[in-house]
Amino acid sequence: NDFLREYLPWRNEYLSVLLELEQLINNGKYEDCGQEEGFIRCLSCSGEHSWCSSCAVKAHQHNPFHNLQLWNGKFYESTTLWDHGYIMHLGHGGHPCPNVLQQSNLSPWSDLGAMEDVFAHMEGDTIYETQLGLSNLVIVHSTGVYSHCVSWCQCPGAEKDRHLHLLKAKLFPASITRPQSAFTFDVLDNFLIDALECKTSAMSFYQKLCRFTNNAFPHTIPDRYRELMRVSRIWRDLVNRIRFGFAHKSDRSPGPGDLALYCPACPQPGINLPSSWKDTYDSWLVMQRYVVNGNFTAQHMKMKTPEDDVSLADGKGYMVTEGPYETHIIESKSSCSNHRAVNAANVKRSNLRATGVGATACARHGCFVPHAVVDFQKGERQMNMDYSICNALKYPSEDIGSALIIYDVACQWSIHFHEWVNQSYHLSLPQSIKILPAVGKFHLSAHKLLC
Repeated sequence: NDFLREYLPWRNEYLSVLLELEQLINNGKYEDCGQEEGFIRCLSCSGEHSWCSSCAVKAHQHNPFHNLQLWNGKFYESTTLWDHGYIMHLGHGGHPCPNVLQQSNLSPWSDLGAMEDVFAHMEGDTIYETQLGLSNLVIVHSTGVYSHCVSWCQCPGAEKDRHLHLLKAKLFPASITRPQSAFTFDVLDNFLIDALECKTSAMSFYQKLCRFTNNAFPHTIPDRYRELMRVSRIWRDLVNRIRFGFAHKSDRSPGPGDLALYCPACPQPGINLPSSWKDTYDSWLVMQRYVVNGNFTAQHMKMKTPEDDVSLADGKGYMVTEGPYETHIIESKSSCSNHRAVNAANVKRSNLRATGVGATACARHGCFVPHAVVDFQKGERQMNMDYSICNALKYPSEDIGSALIIYDVACQWSIHFHEWVNQSYHLSLPQSIKILPAVGKFHLSAHKLLC
């Protein structure tokens, strides 16, 4: 409140400064190139600058995602680099391709007439494609959605590598065969951080970018929502593989859980334990300590065409591999007549593919165990949790001979656990491991003294 009281006497002065920033810069004079009309300003550049059309393009040759404004005689209105003839060169480090025809009298804008809204042109239309290799490309950046004239490389065989030319320019193509849209690396990183910290959906994030581009008429901006959903998945997959060291050697591929992080403080032989840990520490000190629980709000609806779904990292992260897990669930369903009604209920379970998830995490720090999160088909059943627990006990646990399993129904679960493991083809445990079941203190009030 003290800061707000301090602001009140300065309110009118602040308003005056903001209004002064809206006046014509330097009375519209620009002397650097000998022209007097400096009617263009940039909202993204620091300081006050006024340019003519050609100088604005030259100043932003390597800043294509700055927001420009043009003085119309009364006030500044939005304009684009496209309007002033900006061309983005791809394939030669930002320089024009030497194989492009040099025609001094040929302008790519000669047949366009008066420039209208750049997004009004049919997306992907080519301009002198055969001669200059120019086309329209919609580029999504963290400051808005832009349409640029792109000059593609005209070297022999370069047409098939256009998506790679975009990638080398830090523009991720929305398609491979004939890219017409691209996303900057910056906007993809922004989306991942927004989704993580702000829980922003892809639709809300893209609508924000549309508002940045045209706050009055956001519906006039090209819709790239589906492309954002697809490209962000690919970007996340690539970034994960680089971070976990699977990009530097092409002959090395990730295994189950290799694209996920585990608790750095829990004992892991070969990672955070010395080679002589067996002689240095007591066995109880190096015991694995896990907590098991389920979440019934993480539901997954059935897909209309599940056969079209493409998995980029099946079983490589925290979720278990889908195929073996589904086989385990099918074989674990009882064939006894007394349980057929239960099995039938699983098939007719409304429109949900998964009614929740179950996971195993370290008991001390709450970090999920990689490749140990499972889907629930009908509530939290022991066949689901058995699969999660077995996978967790096999995760970097070499030579660790004991494990503490804290489970709210450990008193019932532990009775036939080893029996179910021995009967199942898909369940296994490390050799000679001792399991100590326990009930968490939070759930003790619902248990008897015998538990």
